[in-house]
Amino acid sequence: MFSPSALKQLLQTAKARVAPLPGLKHSAVLMILFEAGTPAQTHAVFIMKTADGSRHGGQIAFPGGRVEPEDSSTLATALRETREEIGIAPEQLEVMGSLGHFSTLMTGYDVAVFVARPRTAWHYLPQDREVAAILEIPLPLLIEQFDASLTFRSREDFLNLHYHIAAGPFIKYQNENWPAQRHTICIWGFTARVLHHFLSLALQNAPNVMNV
Repeated sequence: MFSPSALKQLLQTAKARVAPLPGLKHSAVLMILFEAGTPAQTHAVFIMKTADGSRHGGQIAFPGGRVEPEDSSTLATALRETREEIGIAPEQLEVMGSLGHFSTLMTGYDVAVFVARPRTAWHYLPQDREVAAILEIPLPLLIEQFDASLTFRSREDFLNLHYHIAAGPFIKYQNENWPAQRHTICIWGFTARVLHHFLSLALQNAPNVMNV
């Protein structure tokens, strides 16, 4: 379970790229963390995007999307997209900090990543056109698959970065776009890189930051 004050300190002191790379499309995502269960464990909220033919269709992701002209900041983008995709309003969240900017390897996006915790209880109101499922996955389950040997200096490291989860116990919402035959999910690509980075930071600072 994360200590909120320690999590804030972790995000404030962690080395991160704080500016977007030029020439890329800008977007932002939100990693939402909360405690649940007995004993309490930290969970993260993920969505499965609908298989709409886009480059990211059918993938497991954090809520988020492309920066729009009306957004005042990348944080505003992440909060707006979270409300649009899963129905959690900005006032229901406490933003703890930023993990910095990450670039996608194939689709030309520079993505600002923020971390938030709940202020109040919520009920999901998903956008069916964009979201096929919402999952709440405990971090200890992901930590079991964390591979500290990956340095990302080779193509093989990127190919070997993935997390496989039996989805059933963690699905909090699904619609007809969720494949009926799908019993497991694979977190890979950009989302897996962000997750790997966050888990690496947390484990390096244990037990001060987290108790899993």
